[in-house]
Amino acid sequence: MRKLSLSTVTVFLGLVGLSEAADLVVELPAKHFDLIESYCLDCHDGETQKGKVNLEALSFKVDTLEQAGLWQKVLDVMNSGEMPPENKRQPKNEEKADFLDDLAQTMVLARRKLSDSGGKITMRRLNRREYHNTIESLTGVSLNVESLPSDEGTGTFDTVGASQFISSDQFEQYLRLGRTAIDEAFTRYSTQAKPTGVFRIEPENTVNVQSAKNMKQMEETYERYLGWKAGVDKATLAPENQKALEQIRKKYKLADLTDNIRLYQNANLLKGVPDPKKFGFKDANDASFSYRGGYGRSYAYLKHYAELPLSDRGTYLKLGWGIQRIDVTPPKDKLVPGTYKLRIRAGSVNGSDPKRHFIQIGHPQRLNRIMAGFKGKPISGHQINGTTENPEIIETTVKIGADTPREFGIQERQPEDRNLHRKEFFRIKKENGYGYPPAVWVDWIELVGPLMNAGTKTGLARILTENLAGPKESESERARKILSEFSLTAFRQVKPAPKFIDQLLALFKSRRTAGEPFQVAIRTPLGVILASPGFLYLNEPSAEKQRRTLTDRELAVRLAYFLWSASPDAELLALA
Repeated sequence: MRKLSLSTVTVFLGLVGLSEAADLVVELPAKHFDLIESYCLDCHDGETQKGKVNLEALSFKVDTLEQAGLWQKVLDVMNSGEMPPENKRQPKNEEKADFLDDLAQTMVLARRKLSDSGGKITMRRLNRREYHNTIESLTGVSLNVESLPSDEGTGTFDTVGASQFISSDQFEQYLRLGRTAIDEAFTRYSTQAKPTGVFRIEPENTVNVQSAKNMKQMEETYERYLGWKAGVDKATLAPENQKALEQIRKKYKLADLTDNIRLYQNANLLKGVPDPKKFGFKDANDASFSYRGGYGRSYAYLKHYAELPLSDRGTYLKLGWGIQRIDVTPPKDKLVPGTYKLRIRAGSVNGSDPKRHFIQIGHPQRLNRIMAGFKGKPISGHQINGTTENPEIIETTVKIGADTPREFGIQERQPEDRNLHRKEFFRIKKENGYGYPPAVWVDWIELVGPLMNAGTKTGLARILTENLAGPKESESERARKILSEFSLTAFRQVKPAPKFIDQLLALFKSRRTAGEPFQVAIRTPLGVILASPGFLYLNEPSAEKQRRTLTDRELAVRLAYFLWSASPDAELLALA
């Protein structure tokens, strides 16, 4: 169970019995100004507003749903460890715990003040974030829920029941997503008996070999370019071309065209120049770029890295040009959905900038065959504490789902300002002759999995382990038990109506009659459970006109969704 402070739980319990909320003063203690200023405003002040979040203008006194919604997001990302980012300075544990405790209490008060419904319990649906987290806790599957609404109808406070609606189209989405989660959960369950595999990458056999091929191609292209360039240089000496040269100088405001890229890009304006096609180029611009964008820009950079020590048994991550990403691409049929361990043996280069001792892991992007960058945001970031003399092994967990890319990439942390990054590369190149010096060396990378025990404690996995196997004669009883236990878990300990289970069982039997095996037929009614009101809505029924006290179970559910946006775990339910 997640650790809760006594004061937070006490405030939450006390507010349940309050009769009036309008006069509540909701304000985060001013002592936390220093924490916000020290660890947050570098990226989230009025000028920067990274992610369109401006904390500098956010009042510590919470009077509106918009303010409460933004503070709730602060609570969520700091609770999860997403903020501050791993590569930024971190608050001390006690300082962070004190801030989160006070913010949690403040948000309890804010919810009471801003979401008060006069004592009436408003039927509230799980929002997108809660739905994702609850599905994952039940099945071990991390769904892509971008197709669902963001539930920000009332300001940005996405837990107000009155602002939540559901359409028939959305119900179909829930059915589809629920079945997707169930199918992947069964795939994960079936892989538990399979042996764990290891896919290893030795970058000196992948990245370095490809870099050598690229360098050889650059050398060959450069030789062809020099032959064509010599013909252009000769043409510039002809009197008949002086007028055209003057036009080029005037157009680009240049006093001298000697070895200037603009001369060769416009070589077609000169008479007597050789045909670029005879040298293997499409036109003058293609010939010019073959040098400027290839050999001239990055050959010295690649050559320097290739000649560095340890390049025979590893590779140095490149920040400028060339192959900037090490890809881990096992055969797709070998990577079943599941949880894997990604291990990277790496070290920082002695004397390099400590700000560059960070790597990122993500899914490779494949646009224009550029060996850099990720498809979407990085999955994780990690600091390199080892050295090339004493490398460390970094371990992280990655998940492969039915609809996620089955490959991973590792690269040095990328700068945010790409234009400045390129200018800096050429500035450094003028000084050292090649560009960015190396900062991170990678020895090898391993992808290990699927991990045998990952996800076996989730609600569905436990139920399947106990009830899936058995004689054919008992399959109706086994199916009823699976559906009953999963419904009880999915409905957050609200016992499903017998008629509901009978209907689910009838659906199962119809699939069996249609010829589906037990393990396939049971998936359809399990998916229905994840699209039913008992799962999608928080069950707090009340036909009474007067206020009533929440039950212990209802209180545990509210507390869990407030603090970690998911259903209560076994310990919290046991306490309830």
